[in-house]
Amino acid sequence: MKVVFEPENKEAIFDQLQEIAEKYGTTVKQQDTGKGHFIFVKAKLKIVEKVREYRHRIQVWGAKDEDVNYLKQFWGEPIKKIVQKMTPLVFAKEIVKIPNVNELTIEDITAIMEISESDYEQYCRYIKVAASNASAPPEVVKAYNLLENIS
Repeated sequence: MKVVFEPENKEAIFDQLQEIAEKYGTTVKQQDTGKGHFIFVKAKLKIVEKVREYRHRIQVWGAKDEDVNYLKQFWGEPIKKIVQKMTPLVFAKEIVKIPNVNELTIEDITAIMEISESDYEQYCRYIKVAASNASAPPEVVKAYNLLENIS
């Protein structure tokens, strides 16, 4: 998910970012453009300080609930939360993990995965195309075979 915080204590932001970077085993970097800093946690999080017209905002991509709970101690409740869609590969990995998935209906799967039927159809199309590739990950091929039997 993506969350946006609006910190009250702007002077403490850099020190807070350094503490967060230490926790995640990385460093704070200076933005190339404008004021502000960012933290990039490989394959997990991206935390960016944005400064516009004396307003500081912290944008966090790839956050899980435990990350948001940790970051709340620095900046309070986020002013915005945006739930991001899964990638087709994540969808494929998750569909393979569902017990007895081949006995479920499309409605059951969309409820379990918390997605709409149109999202389900879109994931099926992506997985069909990806599975036809010779270098497709095994999870994608397995997911494709499962989805073919469900559809």
